[in-house]
Amino acid sequence: MKHAIMVIGSGTNADVLQETINVLDDPEIDFYIHWDKKFNIPKLNSEKSNILFLPDRISVQWGNQTQIEATIKLLEIIKSKKINYDYIHLISSNDMPLMTVDYFKKYFNKEVYLEYDHPITSAIIHRVSYYYPANIDFRKHKYILKLFKLFNSIFRINRLKNLKIKKGANWFSIKYKYVNEILNSNLKIFYHGFCADEIFVQTILHRFDKIPENVPVSDANYQAARYIDWKRGGPYVFKMSDISELKLVINTKYAFARKIKDPNIIKKVFNEA
Repeated sequence: MKHAIMVIGSGTNADVLQETINVLDDPEIDFYIHWDKKFNIPKLNSEKSNILFLPDRISVQWGNQTQIEATIKLLEIIKSKKINYDYIHLISSNDMPLMTVDYFKKYFNKEVYLEYDHPITSAIIHRVSYYYPANIDFRKHKYILKLFKLFNSIFRINRLKNLKIKKGANWFSIKYKYVNEILNSNLKIFYHGFCADEIFVQTILHRFDKIPENVPVSDANYQAARYIDWKRGGPYVFKMSDISELKLVINTKYAFARKIKDPNIIKKVFNEA
């Protein structure tokens, strides 16, 4: 199977991503990378995979629509290439693979791999039904976030109408045919939201997923083929002391782990796996 791995990257160091490329370097796996405009594009190399950096970059801010825009830009450039990919994957530059390349290429068979959080609370609905500014990093301006929530509440703003939303982690794996399903949707609904990058893909594609509504949250990692630990952190950053744990899940049901900062973890896991 042929795969396209989309990467949303940032920072001055791309060593983790380079190690990910080293593990999955293969003629049937291409990498499409959006590197945050605030940083210089890093130098990455491969022997077999094609690596393409998006030339039209944006400055990505946590919590606002720029994270959705970066994802859309990646999907659009993949569509423009007219390559018959089997699966499209979205990861960050701080994710690591949990599959050898041969296992990875053969593993996927579902329509979509998405995480779902339950239940959908009013606070989650307000992420999209309320109106938020598009160019603010809400981690740095929490008081502005509170003011906009208050403003929306007072004036009873509701941009959703009757749309039924779903939520989960914004990292996914989907069959190529669903790229058009996302791009042809009314994406404006998700712009001017708060952390709507965790809502838009699930909301658009959940009807194609065979996971029943009552699947427990504990199975969320399996649903998305991602190994993410929310109990020890937000999410937990895996360390060298977690090597044994990561080795246990190599070539199982998780395609990627999130997240790591030390590229030596990938070397240690795969060189001695």
